[in-house]
Amino acid sequence: MKNILIILLGLYTFSANTGELKRESSGFSETEEFKFENNTVIHYKNKTTWKDNLGNYGLSNCLGLIVTDFNKEIIDYKMYCKYLDQDNHEYTHKYIRETAVSGGVGKSNIISGTGKWKKYIGVTCTYAIDYLKTALFLIEKCNLEVNE
Repeated sequence: MKNILIILLGLYTFSANTGELKRESSGFSETEEFKFENNTVIHYKNKTTWKDNLGNYGLSNCLGLIVTDFNKEIIDYKMYCKYLDQDNHEYTHKYIRETAVSGGVGKSNIISGTGKWKKYIGVTCTYAIDYLKTALFLIEKCNLEVNE
């Protein structure tokens, strides 16, 4: 898991493509769980701070519902995160991941936006997330050439 995060961080750091949005986030998460015989239903939420390579920074809030099997592998994953930048413009990502709950690599789509973010609706991104207890560390890379 950590190797995946290190590889993506390397791509994040050394990529020179100006048609990319690269964002780093960190924050804290909370969960509530219902355990059943064959699976677990997890209500997930987090709050982060973030910065990107375009000079933006801000806050985010995420809410989601995750269903896992008895090995903690994801069966169903519905996660939405709302980002607020320094100019009070907002955008929302829908996140998709099929790895373990403890971290992994996934995809996200920008599904709404205001101000400067509106032109990025529909952009797909790749992200990696890892956890240390309740602390989370996320890097994300989006190809912006699609909608610019």
